[in-house]
Amino acid sequence: MKLVVLLLAAGAFATVASAAAAPRLKPIMRDWKAQANRAERMLTGAVPYDEAELRQILARMVGDAREVEAGVSGASAQALDVKNRFSQFEADAAATLQAAAARDGARARFQRLAGDCRSCHDALKN
Repeated sequence: MKLVVLLLAAGAFATVASAAAAPRLKPIMRDWKAQANRAERMLTGAVPYDEAELRQILARMVGDAREVEAGVSGASAQALDVKNRFSQFEADAAATLQAAAARDGARARFQRLAGDCRSCHDALKN
């Protein structure tokens, strides 16, 4: 499984995120990238699978996604798109969390979560 870059440009969200959420986005993206790297290593067998650690990673991603989604303001098409993307990420992180008891199940769900990141990054990087 190829690692998907989880970093999104904070500037892409500046026009749609509230003043309170915008400064918090960049650290969240950095943390997600580091945590996704760790999760991917566990799910591919590069390091031992640690269900408790994976659950912590995913729970934090779910909470962060909720925070970002709640911080998106406005009713523009771009604002709604960003809000929907984080909502989908939250749902897929929660589904991966639900599957964390078995590495193979979590790995399959994690691929969808990684796809969310890739899709958002591709759409909003410019």
